[in-house]
Amino acid sequence: MIKILTAHTLKIDEADAAVAELLEQLDLGNRLLKNAVGIFTFHPEFLDSDVLKAVDEALPFATAGYTTPNAATRNIFGDMMFTVAVLTSDDVAFNAGISAPIAENPVRPVHELYARVAPPAMGKPALLLAFAPFTERMGGDDFVTLLDSASGGVPIFGSLAFTHTSNFSGIGTCANGKYGANALVLVALFGEVNPRFFITDLPGEKEICQRAIVTLAEGNRILRINNVSPVVYLESIGLAEHGEISPGIASFPFILSLNDGTRIARCASSATKEGYIIVCGNMPRRVKVGFSDADADFVVQSVEKALAQVASERSAENALIFSCTSRKWTLGAAAEWEMKEITKAIGNSLSFQFAYSGGEICPVKNSENRWVNRFHNFSMTTCLF
Repeated sequence: MIKILTAHTLKIDEADAAVAELLEQLDLGNRLLKNAVGIFTFHPEFLDSDVLKAVDEALPFATAGYTTPNAATRNIFGDMMFTVAVLTSDDVAFNAGISAPIAENPVRPVHELYARVAPPAMGKPALLLAFAPFTERMGGDDFVTLLDSASGGVPIFGSLAFTHTSNFSGIGTCANGKYGANALVLVALFGEVNPRFFITDLPGEKEICQRAIVTLAEGNRILRINNVSPVVYLESIGLAEHGEISPGIASFPFILSLNDGTRIARCASSATKEGYIIVCGNMPRRVKVGFSDADADFVVQSVEKALAQVASERSAENALIFSCTSRKWTLGAAAEWEMKEITKAIGNSLSFQFAYSGGEICPVKNSENRWVNRFHNFSMTTCLF
């Protein structure tokens, strides 16, 4: 059995006071079980403070963490915040680590990291928590594929670290006192974990334009749509003007129709000077795409449905939750609504940690009713313990 102890601090310039506040809330002397790992979420501006290092040094167990523009836990939510979720158990073991920088060939650092956090002597993990860097050269699907290869298909739940800036500066991950701007972090869980996964539905079939064909793509870069530059195509449907892509494009997820009939979402993160579109996950060639007209009402309805699912799991006491940052942007002036609603609905019944992400990693059931790891966009994913 796993329990989650949570704490938060808003003290970005007072490391000692931040540590004292977190330790008081965690009450480790009375609540810590045999094994533990600490999961940090923190606004990117904490990277320039002494809080991250001080908290890591104060905790007597392995740690892992990632940047996020907004987070929530128990009865508080906001942006300039540092949260800790201590996963602790008498019968589940934990191990955490951070990779070498992810370069042009990421295979070696990912496989080496998995070998360190899941040595043969500990057996095969029951679950991996993965916190990956958000990069312009790798989509979230790449990390899932690499981890599937390294682990042999261990279930993965996690997020792409994200930021609050338009140029995506300040993104980072950390583990055991080490920080990386371009590094993968893993937490391996060993034993009877029994996680339960939930993911919100995709936006409906209604779209803002006729479907198009991605005629040329490389990984997470769209190079041609209908045999023209993505910017030219976007101008034709009103999402670009005078060669400039609308900043609001992230609120209109691509809906992809794959050859096997499944539908997935991909959110645009930015555009290159050549007019290519960078999306958070990989974009297959020759795939049919359309832009969903998902709006604030859709986000509201999907959260209400997800919370109803969580409430139906009466034995659950703990949760890790990620939501795509594009969902927050879609809420517009009510950007804090999702965090506020989740905190209000489960803050008194579940010990949870919530964070916005650049993309979500969560297993889904395939046609054979088996869990397979997938990368998602424009979703809210939940892992219950």
